[in-house]
Amino acid sequence: MKKLDYSFLECARQMPPMKHIKSEPFDITQSEVAKWLVSQPDIMQKIFDMAANHHVITYDVKTQTWRGAE
Repeated sequence: MKKLDYSFLECARQMPPMKHIKSEPFDITQSEVAKWLVSQPDIMQKIFDMAANHHVITYDVKTQTWRGAE
């Protein structure tokens, strides 16, 4: 069985304190933590690579653009 590599998450060890007001329901689109995580280059690269490797985004050489596979 192949062991998954989560080293791209190491940058999260340096995350500064982030607020979440517990009286409000959790909304990922408003989460300071989620916004910070996806702003990290290692995490951005991993997400991009996963999307490309799983063929959910494709590159069109002719138009030199990326697009969703559908």
